[in-house]
Amino acid sequence: MSKNLREVEKELIKKNISNRAKLKKKGEIILNSEFDDEMMEDIFFDLKEIIKDKTVDEITLYINSNGGDVDALMPLVDIIDSSPKPVNTIVLGKAYSCGAMLLLSGHKGKRQAYKHSGILIHEVSADFGYNKNSQFKQDAEYLDRINKMLVDMLKSRTKMTASQIYKYMNSNIDIFITADEALKFGIIDKIIK
Repeated sequence: MSKNLREVEKELIKKNISNRAKLKKKGEIILNSEFDDEMMEDIFFDLKEIIKDKTVDEITLYINSNGGDVDALMPLVDIIDSSPKPVNTIVLGKAYSCGAMLLLSGHKGKRQAYKHSGILIHEVSADFGYNKNSQFKQDAEYLDRINKMLVDMLKSRTKMTASQIYKYMNSNIDIFITADEALKFGIIDKIIK
């Protein structure tokens, strides 16, 4: 007798939870979704748990993400920055937008990407849906602050010059960076071949 869709779905969820728990015991986390509040909470509390685990010496965060909400990114950057344990960040496939910034938050010497990975760094964008001019001005100021924060992060954590950063951040198009270019710019420390 074949299983119905609901039974298959329950089995897959159970298997996924089991795999996540096994990885977490080894200090490993896979981020393979867009950045939103739910994902941030899951990863944040996984990181806190691994940091407290005395049997784990270092943390590895595997990234395969199209990006997402920068407000969901920043708590993860904060906990990684404050981690007493070394944090490896490894790109599996793609680290676009927020994914690239999370990659940068890995500890120095611990940021890696597979040879055919893609990385995207670009200016912050938003779709606020304006009703009032005063709200538009306030939102524009907020985006400017976020952009400055991301530029400062790139300046302090890479070998990129200010002109290189602004070339990528102020472009009207998305510019994708190869693993080789990311290594040259100091976005990653090693290419995994």
